[in-house]
Amino acid sequence: MILLKFLKDYWTQIVFFIAMLGIVKAFIDATKCSLRNDMLEIWDKCKYTKTITKYQLESFMTSRDLYYKFKGDGFIHTIDEQIQHFEIKDWKKDR
Repeated sequence: MILLKFLKDYWTQIVFFIAMLGIVKAFIDATKCSLRNDMLEIWDKCKYTKTITKYQLESFMTSRDLYYKFKGDGFIHTIDEQIQHFEIKDWKKDR
């Protein structure tokens, strides 16, 4: 009886809270997708020459850390391990 009264009195807040959870999950998934795309773009630019600028590496590592905090999936781990062995080049000298 108490549960039914609680549901009757607060059903709008409960529905709102559940909807907000869905929206937050969608934002997290969208952020993971964006971070993954950023890292893959850097990977695609650097994978054939096996060289990376310090700015690309810093950007990759920042995206990677956020991606891991959002519990991103595993294929980025493989790319991360390979990028850590790339030669770091100075983009000013290579222009």
